[in-house]
Formats: sequence, C-alpha cells, structure tokens
Amino acid sequence: MHAAEAQPGGFSPHSVRLAWMLALAYLLVIVHASLQPYRGWRLPPDEILRFLSAPWPHYITSGDIIVNLAAYVPLGFLLSVGFSMRCGSGPGVIFSALCAAGLSLTMESAQMLLPARIASNVDLLANSLGALIGAMAAPLFAPTRILGGKLHAARHRLFVEGMAADVALVIACLWLVAQFHPTAQLFGTGSIRATFDLPAYFVHAPQTALSFEAAVVLLNLLGTGLMIAAFMRGDSRHMLAIGAVIGTALLIKTTAAALIRTTAPFAWLTPGVSLGLLAGWVLLYGAVRLPQPAQLVVAALCIALATAAINLAPGNPYQSVPLKLIAGGASHFLNFSGIVRALSELWPLLAISFLLYALAARQHKL
Repeated sequence: MHAAEAQPGGFSPHSVRLAWMLALAYLLVIVHASLQPYRGWRLPPDEILRFLSAPWPHYITSGDIIVNLAAYVPLGFLLSVGFSMRCGSGPGVIFSALCAAGLSLTMESAQMLLPARIASNVDLLANSLGALIGAMAAPLFAPTRILGGKLHAARHRLFVEGMAADVALVIACLWLVAQFHPTAQLFGTGSIRATFDLPAYFVHAPQTALSFEAAVVLLNLLGTGLMIAAFMRGDSRHMLAIGAVIGTALLIKTTAAALIRTTAPFAWLTPGVSLGLLAGWVLLYGAVRLPQPAQLVVAALCIALATAAINLAPGNPYQSVPLKLIAGGASHFLNFSGIVRALSELWPLLAISFLLYALAARQHKL
C-alpha cells in the first residue's frame, strides 16, 4: 500500500467508502428480514422490553445460536472498517459492536409489535457477539497486517485496479452468501414470486422443470462468471478463479441443505441443475475471451434472463418447506433465513445496476 493511502485504521479511503455503502445496504437487508411479514402490527405491550429478562428458552440449539451469530458478523466487520478511518482500530471495534448491538435491540423490540415474530434475548446476545467477532476481525484484513497484506496482494495481482473491481468482488461475495438460501434452487437468486404472491405461469412437468432448472443455472453461472472475468488481469487465470467461486457456491449450498435437513444434502443436484452446470461451464470457457464491454453486456443480460426464468418456472409440488423455516416454529434459524432470502431477492437488481453503471462509466472514459 502506498504511503499516500495510509489511514489510521490501515484501510485506503476508497475501501472505507465502499465499507460504509455496504454497511448501509446490509443494514437495510437486516431491517427487511427482521420486520417481515409487515402485517398485524399491534399496540406496544406494557413491558415491551420484557424479553430481555426472560429465562433461557428450552428449544434453543447450537445451530440456532450459530446462524444468529453469523448474521451480524458482516455488519460488525463493515462498520469496523468504516469507523477505523476516523478513530483507529481499537475504538472502531468498540463503536461498531455497540452500534450493531443497538440495531439488534431495536429489531427485537420492534418484533414485540408483530404477532408473527418472537423477540428473544438469545437472538440479541448472539447478534451482538457476532457483530463483535466481525468488528474484531476487520483490522486483520487491513493491508498493513500479514493476512490483509496477502489478500490485498492477491487482489491486485489477479484483478484490475479501481473501485469498480472492488465492487464486482463484493457483489460476487454477496452472490455466495445468497446461496445459503435453503429453499431456493441452486443459483436461483431473484425469486420474488412467493414474496408478492404471484401466480405460476407453467404447470409442473418433468421436462418443463428440467428446462427451467437448467436455464436458471446456466444463465446465472454465465452472468456471474463473466462479471468476475471482466475485471481480471490477462486471461490465463479466468477459469481457475471462476471455478473457485463456483465450487465455493456448491459447497455453501450443500452446507445449507445439511443444516436444515436430516437427509439428502445433495437433493439440490437435480438432472436439470447438472445439465445447466455442464452447459454453462462450456459456454463460459468461450465467453471469457470476449472484450470487456461485451462481457458486461452479456453478464447483465444473462442475470436478467435468469431472474425472469426463476419467476416463470413452475412450482415444485414435491418440495417441502423444512420445519425450521416455518414462521412461528421452534427455531431462530428463521431470522438468518430471512436475511439470506432478502439478499437473494435483491441480488440481481444490485448486480445488473452495477454492470450497467460499469459499462456506462467505461464508455464515458473512451
């Protein structure tokens, strides 16, 4: 890192700006997930903060605690990066943890006004601890630290300079997080039919389901892969880097399936998904050689078509919703699932907006 870029927290100014933007976006996702379904609001009870002193519930499991803890790790991390520029790493960690804990307390208190939601002191504790872990981890990723230095060196070795490449990497990371959505098809981001209660346009049939599954996987693989390739240096490592991202996504999907089901962690690997993976990889092998403007256009088009396909696809009558994800059920996994679902629904809009902006900015420079 150049001396001119040195800041009290060790992060460059554009990294701090990006962290603040992402923190705001993630905060909105948390609020959206915490206040669903936005119906049945009631007057505040006399003891709105009574849940703070409630006894430890008997139905809490280690899995519930882990997922609620993980939900606030990104927020703590991003706030810590942002605060570090103004007040240094140590105070930045403390302020970040306190802000995230305050947000969690606000959301849990607001859930007291929603009959469909359950306020929990366990959630508050897990969220606050997760934010603290994320905040404490942030300084380790500064370019002046060993771990952060190696990651920044790899980033500058593989990807072009500038904010656009940083944003592309962040969007790719968000795409990976969206794969934790436990009831979505593989790579099935942007599915809003259930949220807005939209009708199914096709009747479920084996051939129809296979075609839509293959199309969703193929188009999203091609779109995400080209978005990554568009900001990489040279062309010799494109497929290797994209393969690492796709492999991580498959691992995440398998992990999510294992967390909420007792059997069939590979149930998502259907014939249609397999066909989409194979065909998408073959097409991507040739598409990464396109010039950058063409990559940006094709990536945006593929993600848009994939979003249309996932919402037009026939509903699967054989897919059951795990008990852990039923509102009012005996699991706090619902909170984390709501955050991931919101991210999965919003991701295509974020990705397409960025790709069009990157294309317009490139044309303006010419």
